[in-house]
Amino acid sequence: MKKIKDVAVIGCGRFGYQVAITLTQVGVDVIAIDEQEEIINKLSNDVTYAVCADVTQENVLAEIGIGNCEAAVVGIGDRSEATIMATLACKELGIPIIIAKAKNESVAKVLRKIGATQVVIPERDQATKLALSLVSNNMSEIIELSSSHSVMDITCPESWVGKSLKELEIRPKYGVTIIGIIRKGQPMISPNADDVFEERDHLFALGDNKALTRLSKELHG
Repeated sequence: MKKIKDVAVIGCGRFGYQVAITLTQVGVDVIAIDEQEEIINKLSNDVTYAVCADVTQENVLAEIGIGNCEAAVVGIGDRSEATIMATLACKELGIPIIIAKAKNESVAKVLRKIGATQVVIPERDQATKLALSLVSNNMSEIIELSSSHSVMDITCPESWVGKSLKELEIRPKYGVTIIGIIRKGQPMISPNADDVFEERDHLFALGDNKALTRLSKELHG
C-alpha cells in the first residue's frame, strides 16, 4: 500500500481536528484549513501548515496550494453547501483521494456523484466505532477514514515485544498494515519488516473495520 504523505484537512471541528492531529502524529504533512481563527491558532504548532480561510470563496483552496496533496479530508459536515463546494474544488484540483463528512445519506449521495472517494456519516459510523471500542480493552483511539476503514491506535501487546513485523506476519495474518509506531514520544513512520517492537510502543494499524475487529479480539479477547 502506498504511503500517503500529504493531506489537506478542510474544516477542523472535532472530527477534522482529530484527523489532522492523528495524521501529523504518524508523520503525514497536514494542511489544516478552517474559517475560525481560534481553531487555526490551536492547530498552528501541531500541523505542517494551518490556514484561516473561507473555503466557500472561489479559488481559495487553489490559492492555498492543496492541489499537490495526495488526499483531502472535508470535515465541514454540518454545512452541506460548504461541504459540496469544497469537495468539488478538491476534485477540480485533481486530488486523487477525497474523504468527505456528510450529515445524512442524501448529502452523501451528492458528494459521491461530484467526486468524493469516500463519505463518512458520523451518526451512522459512530456505531462502528463504538463496536470496535467495546472489543478492545487496550485501544486508545480509532479514527474513521470512511464507513469501512479506520486507523486504530493500540499499545504493543506483550506477545509482540522483541519480534519484528516480518516474524509476526501481521499483514498476511490479520489483514491490517502497521503504518506507524510511536516510541518514547518519537514517531517511526512506515516501519520496515525488520523493525522489532518494544514494550510500550504505540502502534497505528490501518485496515477495514472487520479486520481491525478480528485483530483486537485476538490480542485482547
